[in-house]
Amino acid sequence: MEKGHTKNLQDGSPARLSKRAVHVAFVCVENSCRSQMAEALARFRYGKSGIVFSSAGTHPADAVDAGALRLLESEGIQWSGRPKHLDAIQHPDVIVTMGCDVACPTIPGARVIVWNLPDPKGKSGTEYRRVFRILQNHLAQLVDALHHQASP
Repeated sequence: MEKGHTKNLQDGSPARLSKRAVHVAFVCVENSCRSQMAEALARFRYGKSGIVFSSAGTHPADAVDAGALRLLESEGIQWSGRPKHLDAIQHPDVIVTMGCDVACPTIPGARVIVWNLPDPKGKSGTEYRRVFRILQNHLAQLVDALHHQASP
């Protein structure tokens, strides 16, 4: 498992844009807060980038965290995602964990990146916003790195 952000993708890993879209999966335990915010933001900002985004959890919650939904709405992102189990996503090229000590499955060819994000669940709106800003920065770096991998 690699620590850090997207610079880890600069080593010629198999996670690169090619004839088929790269699939990036954001993984957390409950798939109710950080990973949902990451997927929603990624689809909103980079949905036409040629990268497929999804999220999942090792022990999914029953619903998306209300604070995460409020934050997304305040950012102009209408989100109707639902927590899902890792088994529900297919063959990700890149797995991004939210830094919650998730034991990720072994997926041949998948690159694992750890984003050590604090969990805002149940905290103030300020904390959700802080985590959202961190996600914005990490996502920009990730998408940039994946596109550079695709360049000759």
